[in-house]
Amino acid sequence: MRSVRLLCLLMLMMLAGCKTDLYSRLEEGEANRMMALLLSNRIAVDKLRDKDGVTLRVDEARFVDAIELLRQNGLPRKPLVGIEDLFPSGQLVSSPEQEGAKLRYVKSQEMEKMLANIEGVIVAEVSVAQQSTAEGAADVPASAAVYIKYSPTVNLAAHEAEIRALVSDGIPGLAPQRVSLVLQRALVRLSDPPREPPMLRWSVVVALLTLVGLFVGSAWLLWRRRRA
Repeated sequence: MRSVRLLCLLMLMMLAGCKTDLYSRLEEGEANRMMALLLSNRIAVDKLRDKDGVTLRVDEARFVDAIELLRQNGLPRKPLVGIEDLFPSGQLVSSPEQEGAKLRYVKSQEMEKMLANIEGVIVAEVSVAQQSTAEGAADVPASAAVYIKYSPTVNLAAHEAEIRALVSDGIPGLAPQRVSLVLQRALVRLSDPPREPPMLRWSVVVALLTLVGLFVGSAWLLWRRRRA
């Protein structure tokens, strides 16, 4: 009977396939978004939890497809830096230039978060340049460079004016014409799910037949012992 149990265990391992870690130390919400996207594209995924967070695992044969699908959809999203991270308590007072650079970075992060909440936006990146006043030269007004990758299921290009207005209104002293905006439509290409190799199919069939034979043989031996 021990041999039967071992064979059953080997069969389960063969049928389950080889799994590999996709991402680890994920937050629950981010892991659920990634998992939903993979499953909706017919990529099987397992979710494991530990003290460090959530780990997602996929079949080795679909690893490349999973990485590409998540990348094209901007997942996992990069963690945002908050004001408490740039200005921790007890830190020495920095120069006005350093303080200004930190505040611009926080403003860029807040704007990226706002743009990412727009329907269809996959990735949003914002870089803000404050007004510069060099001695003896003309003042250079504030400007912002905005990059957005969006889903092909929405027509985000039709809302370009609204996006410019949103960015300019969110950054003091920034005029809409000083917002450089690039909208890129995402293109997702996935290969077909790999077909099971013929040799693997035959090995599974042979293993199943062997398992059935062992069960039948064990049942026959048990019947003989009871008859004796």
